[in-house]
Amino acid sequence: MSCPHISGLAALLKAAHPTWSPSAIKSALMTTAYIHDNSKSPLRDAADRSFSTPWAHGAGHV
Repeated sequence: MSCPHISGLAALLKAAHPTWSPSAIKSALMTTAYIHDNSKSPLRDAADRSFSTPWAHGAGHV
């Protein structure tokens, strides 16, 4: 099993939302990335300290 934690989260989402399609579950998992740090400041790119873009901070929280 390559990613049991993601499979488990998908199963929990499916149980909570039985009408959601596999694409909707994937979207819910992939659109949960944080855009602010713990001090509510926008995330910065580690390479040059500029404000990060969606490509710099990733696709999902898990």
